[in-house]
Amino acid sequence: MKKYFVYLDDSMGCTKVAVPADSVRAAKKYVQGNGEVVKVVEANNLCISLEAVVDALRTAGFTDTAIDFISRTLQITEIAD
Repeated sequence: MKKYFVYLDDSMGCTKVAVPADSVRAAKKYVQGNGEVVKVVEANNLCISLEAVVDALRTAGFTDTAIDFISRTLQITEIAD
């Protein structure tokens, strides 16, 4: 899985959305109905620290089971580093 930035024009302005997807086509499908897709680029510079996510989830009171599920999903999909 890759990380993409999708730029959308909703006729009121342009919005940048971060999207996890397998391809540019899948990223466009993910945002379908939210405006016209102007541009899609890989978000190679978007670094998500797994350790920071886990710390934030603990601070927010998530259970260990939920934290494990979320963190493993982020690792398997290679969204978090």
